[in-house]
Amino acid sequence: MLEAVTFDYWNTLFVDTRGREREHRRAAILREEVGRVAPEPSAAVVNDALQSGYDLFDRLWTDEHRTPLCAETVDGILAALRVRLPADAQERIVTQFEQLILELPPEPMPGALYALPALAERYRLAVICDTGYSPGLVLRELLERNGMLKYFRYLYFSNEHGMSKPEARVFTRTLGELGVRAGEAAHVGDIQRTDIAGAQGAGMAAVLFVAANDHDARQTTADLVVRHFDELPAALGSLTCPGC
Repeated sequence: MLEAVTFDYWNTLFVDTRGREREHRRAAILREEVGRVAPEPSAAVVNDALQSGYDLFDRLWTDEHRTPLCAETVDGILAALRVRLPADAQERIVTQFEQLILELPPEPMPGALYALPALAERYRLAVICDTGYSPGLVLRELLERNGMLKYFRYLYFSNEHGMSKPEARVFTRTLGELGVRAGEAAHVGDIQRTDIAGAQGAGMAAVLFVAANDHDARQTTADLVVRHFDELPAALGSLTCPGC
């Protein structure tokens, strides 16, 4: 019997339409801080440096199954800019980058706020999130602000544990916190490489959620594909999981 459901964060619990705004703000923050100690870099130079930060993230996320801390990514960006900033300036950049998601927040996925209460009554719920610039501390605040935090018994954020999906230990640690076996649980997420393959590799059932990102829909190994939160309770109820 299905006892627990774990959820990805981005493109599953939240959908983000403000990424470009945040990128402009990051560029402005960098130009301001660098301009205090050196000639202010051009927009093109700053954009290239930010891309270097994303490239660093992708390499570590893909090859090492971990996500860098914001400070590590900022180090890479400043290295690409070939500038050395005072420690307090670098700390200001890190803090602003981490908190920016609260200033320009994403929206809850349509239907999530209505489905979660019913799901929490039926299953033990958890979040498994690969973090980017914003750490778990900030992402918890985002859940709280949207009235979602109370429905989850456990929250796993990659910056807090040094491992990210698809590493099987991410899922088994979460299941241990929930007190269920892998065969009694399903994971819901939008990426085949991390969410679906990771959950299945840990012995869980997997649901590909394609409301905001359907790039993997044609090549997924997921047990189910769901397009809206409204469909999720019935879909989970019909799921034949490995231990059911």
